[in-house]
Amino acid sequence: MAILMLLILLILITIAYFFGKRDLLSPWFLLCLIILLSFTIVLANYSNWEIEIHGIFVVYVTTAVLSFGAGAAIVKVLSSGKIARINKTEKLSIYDSAVKKSYPVNVFLIISVALSVVYIGKLLSDAGSAGSFSEKLRKIYDSIVNDNYSPGFIFNQMREIIVAIAYLNSYRLFIKIFWGKKDRINLFKLVIPVVMLIAITLVTSDRNIFLRYAIYFVCLYVMFFYENCRQKNANSKIAARVAIIAVLAFLIFFVFGKLKQYNSDIERVIGIYGGSGLYNFNLWLNDFNGTLTYGSSTFSTFLNSVKTIFQYVGIDLSNIETVDRFDKFITFTSSNGYIYSSNIYSALKPFVQDFGYFGVILFPLITGCFYQWLYYKMKAGKYNFAWVVYGMLIYPVIFYPILDQLFGRFNLGFVYEFVWLSLLYYFVFGRNKVRVLGVVPEKRNG
Repeated sequence: MAILMLLILLILITIAYFFGKRDLLSPWFLLCLIILLSFTIVLANYSNWEIEIHGIFVVYVTTAVLSFGAGAAIVKVLSSGKIARINKTEKLSIYDSAVKKSYPVNVFLIISVALSVVYIGKLLSDAGSAGSFSEKLRKIYDSIVNDNYSPGFIFNQMREIIVAIAYLNSYRLFIKIFWGKKDRINLFKLVIPVVMLIAITLVTSDRNIFLRYAIYFVCLYVMFFYENCRQKNANSKIAARVAIIAVLAFLIFFVFGKLKQYNSDIERVIGIYGGSGLYNFNLWLNDFNGTLTYGSSTFSTFLNSVKTIFQYVGIDLSNIETVDRFDKFITFTSSNGYIYSSNIYSALKPFVQDFGYFGVILFPLITGCFYQWLYYKMKAGKYNFAWVVYGMLIYPVIFYPILDQLFGRFNLGFVYEFVWLSLLYYFVFGRNKVRVLGVVPEKRNG
């Protein structure tokens, strides 16, 4: 069954590659790529994990990937299929507009550093004075996971502003790198807010903040590369450079884990975070008793947010049941002494838990439609808010083998993040490039 699953994924990624016209940012291709990579990691741990791939797993994963592709195909058929190309004159005009419109690099730098110092100070203060820095990080992590710790609304908004500034500075950084030979904006000042984002990621122990940013950064890089480097072998050059960025990002991710006292070595971290989610879904699916929860798992974060909102106005909705987002660990010791322990499931698990086989048809179909539509908006809206939005929102596709980050992030935190990013983009680049998800209005004579 393992070889059959691998062959199916190889066929699907080939189809998706040409379906997306060889564009590495095509959402269906990205989904097939990330699931193939994850399954390859599973196979690499074949003996240590004593891998046994079940037939039902092959059926459900294949169905989900095909359903996502069907959603993308529906949007492709319903749309005109015409993606506007931007000519050199328009590109220079956009660049001139971006550069001439004063970018508040100094203001963003001051805000980012100040908010980071206050936010980090709050978390470390709440962790107490006892213990080393590493022990404090572990205490913060345990408080978040076990006790639902939060520094409070104001401090959470500080974090979202820091993240939004880092995103915008990265966008402006690529404008400078690809177009700005005469751009006098200070590179160092653009990078510092990104360093602040990495710093708050370290202290919060939420490495997903960093991973989301890394995915955003890579996505923007690929967009700019495609539009400015017209070469026949563009994809091979992109793949090589993205691989370097990915290794760097993983090393940072690994170091962050070590700082909060994780004991896993690099090989184990790659296996646990890259492949165990998909394999755990295989194990869980084979033992699933068929009891459905009808939305309590997929929409647990959203339902918890609704309960919190109504609680503020005195309405008790505690009777609405949700599934804990932290699943129980799957743990066993293989015959060679290797200890396997992981609580990470793929995005498909809540879909099946809620609606069975129908779940892996419905939700991937919706996701495929959404991301193909967003992809077309990105391709039509060159060098503006559509690029920022696509880069910001593509991470749930990359996270698919690990956990659900699209429906699972239907919470107020995501809303705040998007609102702050939109407001700051509006403040910096102006109104016209924000509306219609960033489609640049056509120039008209007269």
